[in-house]
Amino acid sequence: MKIAYLGPQGTFSEQAALDYARGADVIPYRSITASAMSVLWGEADEAVCPIENSLQGAVTDTLDVLLHEEGLHIRQEMTLDIVHNLMVKPGVVLAAVKRVYSHPQALGQCRGYLEQHLPNAELAASLSTAEAVEQAMASDVPAAAIAPSRSAELYGAQIVAHGIQDDDNNVTRFVVLGKSDHPRTGNDLTSVAMEFSEDKPGQLFGVLKEFAERNLNLTKIESRPTRLGLGKYYFLVDIEGHEDDPTLAEALILVEQRTSQLIKFGSYPRADTESFLTERVRETATFHHYRCQREAELSGIRIDLLLEAGEKRIGVEVRATSSSEGILKLAQSFRRAGLTQAIFVFADPTVAERARATAAEWPEELAATAVFTTAEHISELL
Repeated sequence: MKIAYLGPQGTFSEQAALDYARGADVIPYRSITASAMSVLWGEADEAVCPIENSLQGAVTDTLDVLLHEEGLHIRQEMTLDIVHNLMVKPGVVLAAVKRVYSHPQALGQCRGYLEQHLPNAELAASLSTAEAVEQAMASDVPAAAIAPSRSAELYGAQIVAHGIQDDDNNVTRFVVLGKSDHPRTGNDLTSVAMEFSEDKPGQLFGVLKEFAERNLNLTKIESRPTRLGLGKYYFLVDIEGHEDDPTLAEALILVEQRTSQLIKFGSYPRADTESFLTERVRETATFHHYRCQREAELSGIRIDLLLEAGEKRIGVEVRATSSSEGILKLAQSFRRAGLTQAIFVFADPTVAERARATAAEWPEELAATAVFTTAEHISELL
């Protein structure tokens, strides 16, 4: 599986891509737009793109590619805590720094630190935090870069200040873009954009009323220019629920009638869906009289859920992502730890089927102990 992200190596986007698809082939691109478009070009299966930061707000490049390029859908969301570090070429002292490179959002998120410690330094925008480190290392004047700690390891920089962000509550929301959205999990969001051809009183209220009357919660609403002139906007909305839910489906039909254009970005699992699915499995296992231990550790192996009944000891791995990478090594680890069975629970039934096909090529004794399913069907295995 190939996953695109905003490169080069060492960016927060790379970290998000690695966290999302363990063991997948991650491919760096020069821009957010290029990483997203790589899916449409057939160069990647999915792209991990930042869409919102808790301090700086929307990441407009990702919103714009969703608005103006057909064929991309949100398949997943995830969050990443952002820790910014100030780094220099070895031998450069902080007091000598005349220029600071970083992505514009990172510069904005560290404004207070920079004003206090480097008030006279020039601030230089880079395409990514990782590229900023390369530029600082090659600079003809004493320079620094703001970037993740992994960038220092990759490019040989020296960190002179850790965690320089102005607010520790600094979280970036990422979305995974693909050619289709995600099947229903029961803990989903749906993202849409709406446009009105005429500017009339009460238009937006009429749309929001359709959601309110059906007790549908909106987790976000914001505007974005349509590029068709001043005062013309898309309204972007995130709604709790999946498009396949009857109540939300009905609301979207009525909303489409009230707007000149309704763009559906997709329905997808929420960032906490892995915990949600784990709890569903735990409840089902308890009903079947299993003792359940969450986040257990056995022989040095972390297990999402350990189920025990008599001599049966079952390890459960829960995955909300669309990746089935690394399941062979995990199944081998579970077997070495003495577990009688390894159950892999996926949010997407197509990924469970893909994993099942992969396991058909495993050694017979290992394949016999591994099962691939979804939370909906876990009861059939217990």
